Amino acid sequence: MRLFAVVRKELRALLRDGRFAVLALSMGLFLAGLLVTSAQQHRRLAAEKAQVAAAVRAQWDAQGDKHPHRGAHFGLYALRPDSPLAAIDPGLDPYLGQALWLEPHRRNMTRFRPAADEAPSVRFGQLTPAFALVALLPLLIIALAFNAVSAERESGTLRMLHSAGLPGSRLLAGKFAALMSVVALMLLACVGGGLALAAAGGVPQADAIGRGVLAAGSFLLYCGIFAALALAVSAWLPTSRLSLFVLLGLWIAFVFVVPRLGAAAAERAVPLPTAERFWSDIQRDYTQGLPGDPDLATRGKAFEAELLQRHGARRLEDLPFGVAAVRRMARDAYADRVHALHFDDLWQRHVLQAQWLRAAAAFSPAMAMRAISMKMAGTDLMHQRHFEDAAEAYRRHVNAKIDQWDADNTRGLTSFDDRYADNDLWRSIDAFRYVPPGIGFALKAALPDFALLLAWALGAGWLLAASVRKLQP
Repeated sequence: MRLFAVVRKELRALLRDGRFAVLALSMGLFLAGLLVTSAQQHRRLAAEKAQVAAAVRAQWDAQGDKHPHRGAHFGLYALRPDSPLAAIDPGLDPYLGQALWLEPHRRNMTRFRPAADEAPSVRFGQLTPAFALVALLPLLIIALAFNAVSAERESGTLRMLHSAGLPGSRLLAGKFAALMSVVALMLLACVGGGLALAAAGGVPQADAIGRGVLAAGSFLLYCGIFAALALAVSAWLPTSRLSLFVLLGLWIAFVFVVPRLGAAAAERAVPLPTAERFWSDIQRDYTQGLPGDPDLATRGKAFEAELLQRHGARRLEDLPFGVAAVRRMARDAYADRVHALHFDDLWQRHVLQAQWLRAAAAFSPAMAMRAISMKMAGTDLMHQRHFEDAAEAYRRHVNAKIDQWDADNTRGLTSFDDRYADNDLWRSIDAFRYVPPGIGFALKAALPDFALLLAWALGAGWLLAASVRKLQP
């Protein structure tokens, strides 16, 4: 019997199986509902971000005549655009915030976290299309394949196939191919439908399509792991009941137990500083100076002395530019340095936590799949850092431009606290336009997770191949 004939026979058996019709229809309707709801929320959030960005910019442009530094403190919001794939996997977005408040002297954390407005129970696990795929597709595979071999052994069919000369390897390959064909159709419908819904019926950009293809391929490999495990367990164990119990235990461990234990271990091994401690450390280093640097007052006196010496002046009042603005730029440069050190340390702690989670993924393919899904959707920590670094560079650009205008239009210690900067200055500041990184950025970040998922696939494939000798009736 050829392999194609085995696949056709297994597909026919699946379609005739009442379990498949009920489970596939139920899961399809459930995923469709999740996709529609998530896509609507994605479009609503994108529309709100666009409205807020336009309103904030209009207020900035029309803030009127005022001292330029006070105008800088009026501030701007930087809002991050979401990838269409965020409708499938919001990832960490609900917990990281939607906007950054940009103001002088201080680098801020993101604000407006959607999870903060949800019920406390939601924070323990958000039901998204990606989580449903990670959790429910393996369950569907287990329900269809837990007795794929053991039932044929119990009914005597396996003995008949063996006497007909069908190799065990061909039988398992046919069952595996038939099972994966069904799963591939569901994945294609889910990822393609999610992209179309998030793009409001339009054609997604090439980058989003490429990310979607990689995500779908990863999900297919992930499902292949469970299909191989299910068939191997069904071949190794003597009864269908025992096979079902073992597979359900593995599913619970992979999807729920190991991720929770991994997250707890990561938090314990690499604790994050409290907000109070984080900001107090920044204020201390700015005021008292970083190791090897003098304190704020000493730095200020040395800077003023250097200004006088450089320009050959005896008094600050005699300098041909605005001293207050130049002094602010020097202080802000040091503050930026202090902020960068502490934020980099915070990001490094997040990276170390991610490495602990990746180590835990050696015991759960679901963790590797979740990491890949978030990276392809652009909703992981690496993409968030890329956005925050771009927003920080823009914040420094805005403040430097305003302070430079102040320095160029004043002399000595003169500071016009009344009205002397107008809307022309505010409108000369270009709007923040964030360009998200491309698919190469996501692929590079996800390479270790791809390697783990591939290792799981090779291990499951080896176990399935080794189970061929168990097919003797």
